[in-house]
Parts: sequence; C-alpha cells; structure tokens
Amino acid sequence: MKVLAYGEIMDGGASVFSSVAKRDGKKLIMTFSGVIRIDYPYKHLQGYIADLERLIPEENLESVEFDFRELSFCNSNGFYIIMDITELIIAQVDGPVFVKRLEDDDWQQETLPILLNVDEPDIGERVVFEDLPEI
Repeated sequence: MKVLAYGEIMDGGASVFSSVAKRDGKKLIMTFSGVIRIDYPYKHLQGYIADLERLIPEENLESVEFDFRELSFCNSNGFYIIMDITELIIAQVDGPVFVKRLEDDDWQQETLPILLNVDEPDIGERVVFEDLPEI
C-alpha cells in the first residue's frame, strides 16, 4: 500500500481530523477520521485537495473506497469540504465507489448519500454502501 496524500486539521497542537489517500493495487482508499468543528477547514486542507487533484489522475485507478467509520463529527463547513474531496475523487476515478459507514450512526446513514450525490444516475449506479459495526 502506498500513501499518496495526507491532510489534517490541528487544534491546540493536536490533530483533530485527518484524511489519508492510499493506493492499494488499482484501488484508491480514502479514510476520514476525527472531527471537523472549525469554520474554515479549507485553510487547513487546501494543500491536501491540491495534492489529490494533481496525483489521482497519474495513478490510473479503477475503483475507490471511502471509509467514514472513524469520522465522529462533521459540522456543516466540514460537510462541504468532504463533499468537495469526494466529488473530486469520483470525477477522477471511473470505476465503482465503495463506501464504508457505520450502521448505527444516523448522520452517516442519512447524510453520506446526499454528500456523495447518489441521486445523480451516473454516480448512484457506481456507489455501493457497506454498513458496518463501530470499529
């Protein structure tokens, strides 16, 4: 497995949110963990988004896996940055999109389909949700 990019939000010297983009064969694995509570997460993650935009097309990937199981809180500003990241990835990887989420988390169950824009036919037919117990 190869780490392609890493982004984090620090608060008081501690990492409160992180996202890692890894390549495993022809699959891109995107993990999200921690909390996003700040008003302008783009300030912290703009370099990460730029790295993803530059690196992903070079990797010739066939599928993507988003893992949200360790994302414990996301305010509305965080929602928008996660949406921008997932939109960017889905646009650059043509294959199936696998989404790991918590089965007993109302936010993940209700919000992730909206965030991933699964109502769009060309996206919805590619997305497969995997509901899992807490880690």
